[in-house]
Amino acid sequence: MSENYSYIDTTDALRQACNELAKATVLCVDTEFHREKTYYAHFALLQIASREQCYVIDPTVIDDLSPVWELMHNESILKVFHAARQDLEIIMLESGGLPVPLFDTQVAAALLGYGQQIGFGNLVQRILNKALPKQESFSDWLARPLTSKQLTYAADDVIFLMPVYQHLEEQLQAKGRRGWLLEEQATLSSEETYRIDRQEVYWRVKGVNRLRPRQLAILRELAAWREDHAMHKNIPRRRIVADDPLIDLSKKDHLDLNTMGRMRGLSDGVIKRFGSEIIAAWNRGAECPEEDWPRLHPRSFHTSGTELRQELLDTLVRLRAEEESIAANILVNQRELGALASWGKQRKGEPPELSILHGWRRELVGNDLLRLLNGEISLRINPERSLPEIRDMA
Repeated sequence: MSENYSYIDTTDALRQACNELAKATVLCVDTEFHREKTYYAHFALLQIASREQCYVIDPTVIDDLSPVWELMHNESILKVFHAARQDLEIIMLESGGLPVPLFDTQVAAALLGYGQQIGFGNLVQRILNKALPKQESFSDWLARPLTSKQLTYAADDVIFLMPVYQHLEEQLQAKGRRGWLLEEQATLSSEETYRIDRQEVYWRVKGVNRLRPRQLAILRELAAWREDHAMHKNIPRRRIVADDPLIDLSKKDHLDLNTMGRMRGLSDGVIKRFGSEIIAAWNRGAECPEEDWPRLHPRSFHTSGTELRQELLDTLVRLRAEEESIAANILVNQRELGALASWGKQRKGEPPELSILHGWRRELVGNDLLRLLNGEISLRINPERSLPEIRDMA
């Protein structure tokens, strides 16, 4: 789509654009940013489109963005995104609040059988039969001036988002799945999701699941120390210390500068600059009382016959997914199925706490999984049907 947008690079133009956009009930929103070299995303561009207008807003040259943040915080306007997580993080950081209510077309598409994490270009192709150009996917969005190809590419991301949203909204309503979308977006729509808890970031360290409780206590302190430095310097965590040496440090029985000097992944510069701080953080973790040690979630104990029960449960899930035109891996993952299958041996007490047994997933298939484990229903082959069918045993 060519030049069907207005480029906004002054405060006055932004105010006028926001006055026009405030008349809409639905706005499509996207951002362009870089974060390869920084801790926080470097905000480079903001695109907003109503059904009538599209604006490409340059936040690098506008000092006061408050008119657009007022628009984003207007709860009478629905804001539509595709794969919203990082866009929302930027808006939360820049404006202090989330653009709710919102509609994530990637989440909606997953609930309608388009796949779990379909890209925007593929979704546009499937719904609108339109191929979007990809040449600007890895543009330098911080370079100025932006080219006309860059601006058109950025504008298209929200111009075509509107008809995609309309199509998905109609399908959700027709299938009675609008409530499913609200459930799935609950985490996206919570400000707590975007607040960094320095005492919990260790769970994101690659290899954390290989550590024992005392080692986890050490890693918790090391990861919190690293997070503080990365945030303060606005550089990626790996530029302080990468994940692998952080895990290796957590496994040490004792730590001093000599020990650190013999480790791979810790340069002389890192040890010289941060050695004493790393040791202090390590000591805080090592001295943590045992009752305060973190612990990994216990792995499911597979009782006899678990694998066979899991296969039967999985067949029911895939059957229901096929019937409802939804990807089976959106309904449940194999870890959850394994836990449920293991519990199904004795069926003592309440079932394990699993997402498949809550909300729309329980309604769609979770209750039938429990009934199958209880022998209340069975699966059988009907030669006259292409799919197996569920049979009530009562």
